[in-house]
Amino acid sequence: MKIRITTPCRIHLSLIDENGYTNRIDGGIGLMLDRPNVVFEASNHAEEFKIEAHKYYKESIEVINEKASKVFKTFNISNKNFHFSLKRYYPSHVGLGSKTQLSLAIATAIMKLKQIDDISIKKLTKLMERGGTSGIGWRGFESGGFIVDGGHEFGIGKEKETFLPSSASTSADPALTLFSYPIPEHWRFVLVIPNVEKGAYGDEEVSIFQSHAPIPKNEVNEVSHQILMKIIPGILKNDIVCFGEGLKRIQSIGFKRIEIDLQHEIVKEILNFFEDCDVKAYGMSSFGPSVVAITESDEEANALLKEVQKLISGSGGHIYICKPNNFGAKIEYLDDD
Repeated sequence: MKIRITTPCRIHLSLIDENGYTNRIDGGIGLMLDRPNVVFEASNHAEEFKIEAHKYYKESIEVINEKASKVFKTFNISNKNFHFSLKRYYPSHVGLGSKTQLSLAIATAIMKLKQIDDISIKKLTKLMERGGTSGIGWRGFESGGFIVDGGHEFGIGKEKETFLPSSASTSADPALTLFSYPIPEHWRFVLVIPNVEKGAYGDEEVSIFQSHAPIPKNEVNEVSHQILMKIIPGILKNDIVCFGEGLKRIQSIGFKRIEIDLQHEIVKEILNFFEDCDVKAYGMSSFGPSVVAITESDEEANALLKEVQKLISGSGGHIYICKPNNFGAKIEYLDDD
C-alpha cells in the first residue's frame, strides 16, 4: 500500500502577545490555503529504506530522514521497508510553514501505514518539535480554516520561560487552539513571494525575539481587541471589510509591525500597493517575505495579480491565486507501483 498526503499552505497573520503580563505568551491568528502544497508519498513494501526527492527539493532529504527517524525510534518501528518520495514542496523560511506541513505529513504517513490510529495530530506535532510558538500550522494540517490559537503558559516553571520562536521552543507543547472556523469559500488570495532574502530564522529569529520582546502592553491589548471585535466577526459574518479593517490595523502595531519593519523594501512596496489599490484585506505572513491580498472573486484576484506582476517585474518572485482550504491535509491510499 502507498499513501499520498497533500498538505495545505499556512498563512500566519499575526502573533497576539509577546508581553506576557497575563502569564500567557504567543497566541496568533492564521488561515490555510489550497496552494502551494507539500505532496509526500510513502510506502512500506520496498526492498530497502529509501528517500527520494525531486532535484529542486534535495535539501529536504535530511529533514525527511531526521523526522522519520524520530517516529521510528519513538514507536519502535523498523525503517527497513519504507520508501519516501517528496513529490512537491515549497520554500522554507518564506513565512508559509512548509517545515511543519512536511513534518506532519511524514509522521502521519508512517502512522497510517502502520495502522497506529490512537495518536493525535497534536501529539505528533509535539514529537516533530513544531508548534512551540504558533498553533496555526498543526491545527490547519488537521482541519484547515481560519484559526486563533491561545499560545502558551508563561513564567518560571511554565511551558515557556522566555520569548523564543518555535525553532528554539521545542520543549513547549503545541499552542492551544481557541477558535477555528471555515474561511468563506468565495474569498480568493493573491499570494506573493518576492524574490528577496528569506525571512528570519535560526539564530537571527531568536535574536529578534530577544531584542524586541516584551512588546508594550497597550499594543498587545489593541491587537487582541482588533482580533476579537473585527477579525473574528468578519469571518463569522463573511464580511471582508470588517475582517480587513482589523487585519490592516494589526499590521501596524505589536510584533507584526517589527516583522514588517525588518523586511526588504519590495515587501513594504507591495503592502503599500495593496492599500493604494483599495484591497479590502491584506497582510504579511509570519516573518515574511510572503504577503497576501484577499479578494472576493476570481476576477478581482486575476486583475490584482496582473498589477502585482508589473510591480515586481524587476525583482521577480512567485505569485499564486489561492482558494481557502477548509479541511486540512488530503490523505489518499494508492496501489503500489
